[in-house]
Amino acid sequence: MTFTPSDNPLMRDLSRRRLLRAVGFGAAGAAGAGLLTSCAGGDQASSGATQFTGVFDYDLDSQTRNVHVEDGALLLNSVYKDLFLCTGGIYNWRTHEWDYLLLEGTEWDGDNLIVTLRSGLRWSDGTDLTSDDMIQSYAMRVLEAPVWGVGFPQVQELEQLDAVSVRLGFDDPFPNIERSIIKHRIVSKATYADFGERAVQMVADGVRQGDDEHTEFNAEFIEFNPDEIICSGPYRFDPEQMSDARITLVRNEEGYQGTEVLFDEVVIHKGDNRQSALLVQQGEVDYSTLAPSAADQQAFQGVEGFTWIEHAGYDGCGLMFNYAAKPELQDVRVRKALAHILDSDTVGQVARGEGYTRVEHYAGLVDLQAEEIFTADELAGFERYDQDLDRAAELLEEAGWTRRDGVWHTSEGEPASYEIIGVAGWGDFELTATQVEEAWNDFGITTTARNVPQDNPWGIWGAGDFEVAVRHWGNPEIPDYWGAFQMNFLLENSGTEESPGQSFDLNVESPSQGEVDLAELVEVAKQAETEEEQMEALKTMAIVFNELLPRIPIWTYKYLSPAVEGVRVQSFDKEHPAANNEQYQDNHVILSLIQGDLAPVEE
Repeated sequence: MTFTPSDNPLMRDLSRRRLLRAVGFGAAGAAGAGLLTSCAGGDQASSGATQFTGVFDYDLDSQTRNVHVEDGALLLNSVYKDLFLCTGGIYNWRTHEWDYLLLEGTEWDGDNLIVTLRSGLRWSDGTDLTSDDMIQSYAMRVLEAPVWGVGFPQVQELEQLDAVSVRLGFDDPFPNIERSIIKHRIVSKATYADFGERAVQMVADGVRQGDDEHTEFNAEFIEFNPDEIICSGPYRFDPEQMSDARITLVRNEEGYQGTEVLFDEVVIHKGDNRQSALLVQQGEVDYSTLAPSAADQQAFQGVEGFTWIEHAGYDGCGLMFNYAAKPELQDVRVRKALAHILDSDTVGQVARGEGYTRVEHYAGLVDLQAEEIFTADELAGFERYDQDLDRAAELLEEAGWTRRDGVWHTSEGEPASYEIIGVAGWGDFELTATQVEEAWNDFGITTTARNVPQDNPWGIWGAGDFEVAVRHWGNPEIPDYWGAFQMNFLLENSGTEESPGQSFDLNVESPSQGEVDLAELVEVAKQAETEEEQMEALKTMAIVFNELLPRIPIWTYKYLSPAVEGVRVQSFDKEHPAANNEQYQDNHVILSLIQGDLAPVEE
């Protein structure tokens, strides 16, 4: 069966008009692009202090100062958190090495991890930062860490060795298990003394998350809301400069790098995605990690000094299937056909403007990672799922589907139909869902897109309350390669009655690899003692993903952060050694600021 362009209105028209509107070439978008320029901003503080400015949608009233809980704590979900509450180190996602901050370093002694602070560190209240703070912080995290996590849940013992060192004892540790420990934010014993001391004793007594003692402790802890955040980084909060419009962090000379950073203040404007884009256009913000729309991306071009800071994406957007709800999807030919119907470039452009990259290898890993573990010759053998309507029709016919009166029927003779869920308020998910809806409908597969509330899509996905869901693939949280396959295969796939999720059978038959237990391979890739074993498991999973396409990757995130040079900041380093870092986990711009490599404009 051959399809001509007239058979596919998506390719003829997508809707070119809709695409142009989405990326800001409509009349209103073109007119608005020139209205705002950097003339509106650029002045330093009235005191003459040098400023670096950002933007984040904080809420002074509702967000807690209990920074140990992180979620819901003031600015702890922003990239600016490392400026006032440093982690032990920032991970380099390209070299797989650490840039240590508060920590002098770490060392393994058998099953024991020895963690050592830099000497001479002080809190913003003037007290010393010591191993007392460290062991109490670690103990609270051991109690709070989810059992499925990596690192703190596996800690069996905590011991304070001296004024700057703590020993964490593990049972059968595996490579990189220490990542969450190094990334943990040590908090002040002055703030958490009662909780911290109790946590140390509870951990020593064997109490862990979910035990009765922990439940009682947790009920108190989540209600705890101290008056201030005691800071360890080069900046601290100025209570006199905190409002619903902006927060000013001032130099914390007592803190790590407090005398080395080159900006006197960091100003964080309050703003959501749209407001942040307007602030960039007005020249009020030097750097923003909030997501601009495609139209805003076009408008930025008229801002004097504008530049993009590109952050590598380690996940993407695609389709996750519920195999129990739609059993015909268990046929790999059907999944491949559904992928071949889609024009991923058009979907990516409409959903993300310039903030996406196309998928080349379909390995379950983002292409950047696939190219790190496979040779070019090996990747050349991977199947690609670019748009090919003839191939899609051929695959469906091979699967026993028929097309009658323009409508595809499954091998059971029933008209094929799917509901695709996006997430309300997640613009790229919403647009991806509607484009898949349009493409599949045009091809003759009845498809309806709807959005679920954004307050808990994870619960909906986990419960399997969907037929097809727009969902992430890959993993931006875990830099180790196995993280992508944990996301693709295990997350939302517990198989329990309460949480069936995808209902994808992890024991699969691969054309090239034979019978494969994917759950077992994830554990091998995570815990194997040798790199050779890890790589063998990783390569097998990538090949299986490519052959069986258990979910469809459509596009990969490319994080484009708008920045302005020459107003307050001299310039941003486009060739930074950590430029491949994940934007929210280990931001290299913030690292540059902390290390004193980001400089203000000279007067």
